[in-house]
Amino acid sequence: MRKSILAVFAALLVVFTMNVSTAADADAATYHVLKNKYSGKCATPKGNGTSNGTIITLWDCTGSPLQHWEIRMDGGSYQIVNRASGRCLTPYGNGYKTDGAVLALWDCDTSSTNYPQLFDYSQAWTWTAYSGPDYRCLTNKGGSHANGTYLTLWRCADDYPTEQQWVFNYA
Repeated sequence: MRKSILAVFAALLVVFTMNVSTAADADAATYHVLKNKYSGKCATPKGNGTSNGTIITLWDCTGSPLQHWEIRMDGGSYQIVNRASGRCLTPYGNGYKTDGAVLALWDCDTSSTNYPQLFDYSQAWTWTAYSGPDYRCLTNKGGSHANGTYLTLWRCADDYPTEQQWVFNYA
């Protein structure tokens, strides 16, 4: 009987310890750099800006908090939140159904109808903006890999060109 009680106590201790550490882990944000897989350059707010409407560009990775992003689960999709500003990656003018829509920082909106700030991840290294049946991929404007290139949304190509391949690496 004594062994049974000890076994139950030990099991409960493990369960409660796991719940506490899981809750603590959930509260701590994990940041990543959003990096173009081909060029190795990072998504960076233009001019190191943090205000609403700041355009996101491709730039050499520096390790700055301006280049750190948090991936927040929102239903079955994700918001991509900039560490320095606390603002979300958003198609300018909410143009999430438009080829060439420039990506910018904007206040995060967690309402269920805010599709412009929701992204999905595919196994082919692409991040897509939710736009109904016509998904748009994160894309370097004009396929350029030069510093200062705007990040845009563009119809996802079947062959996943290098300008549409992105990875999140731990910051």
